Amino acid sequence: MESKEYTYRSLEGEPDLTADVYYASSATAPTSGAQPIVIMFYGGGFVVGSKELVSKNEIEILVLELGFVVVVPNYRHYPAVSLYDGPINDAHSCYEWVQNELPRLLTSAGVDAEGNRVAVIGFSAGGTMALHLGAAKNSPKAILAFYPAMYFEDTFWQLPMTAFSKIPAFPQEFLDKINDEGPLVSAPSLFKKLQGNSVLVPDLSKPRNAWLLSHFRDGTWLRAIVHDGDYARVDPAKLFSGTFPPTYFVHGSEDKMCDAKFSRMAHEKLLAKNAKSKLVIAEGRDHNFDAKLAKDDPEFELVREAFRFVAKEVSL
Repeated sequence: MESKEYTYRSLEGEPDLTADVYYASSATAPTSGAQPIVIMFYGGGFVVGSKELVSKNEIEILVLELGFVVVVPNYRHYPAVSLYDGPINDAHSCYEWVQNELPRLLTSAGVDAEGNRVAVIGFSAGGTMALHLGAAKNSPKAILAFYPAMYFEDTFWQLPMTAFSKIPAFPQEFLDKINDEGPLVSAPSLFKKLQGNSVLVPDLSKPRNAWLLSHFRDGTWLRAIVHDGDYARVDPAKLFSGTFPPTYFVHGSEDKMCDAKFSRMAHEKLLAKNAKSKLVIAEGRDHNFDAKLAKDDPEFELVREAFRFVAKEVSL
């Protein structure tokens, strides 16, 4: 598997928006002919995360087993931009670039990619972005959303998240340092490993991480990142229609950061509108459970099955 970084959008006075593009060489490609493209949006509450944090196991399955070109973009993070003006806007920009520009750029690498066969995958906040593209012009052939955030008018998003009740209080001046960081298009993981221990714990030494977890704790995260209170505009569930692309939801039953009821509600709403939808609830699993799975883990088959759905919809 090979990769190359491209710029998909340049903004005056801000960092370039870049994407890592993964593809198989002619010797390792699992299929012949033109390859479809899938975009993978990482999560992080629209505040943290980066393209480097997307599971390489999952990328390898898509490229080396299923024959996709995989695009993993960075996007702008709060607080320099709101959810609508930043991540959602950038998702549409990346999607248009993938359709119209990337196939031409890949010819120099000897890769034949089809801009009219594009699917999207997203994780958590990235799932929200992926679902927003369901209403784009020339919408994706398929959408795969892992534990996506949606139904933003639900009281769940206004209540404290008990999973973060033990996050300590921080001085406001420490939290406010997030505003001094300027425009960011990537940020390190929320978590770190303790020395001599494989267990991940929140890294609260960074103002950005402390800010995000404090707002999760207090139930004020969504209010902060939306800026103008227009929750309907940023809620992908408002976009569901009978012409929505085939959509596959994966959600852990024990998810404390984004209740699995939202994927159930979305699945039922799409079916009621005669759109194609499938829902898989991973029993006993929490948020972001798939990122921890090795390829030989029996539960990784759940991920493979979701990817096969996407492959089928783009006619692989």
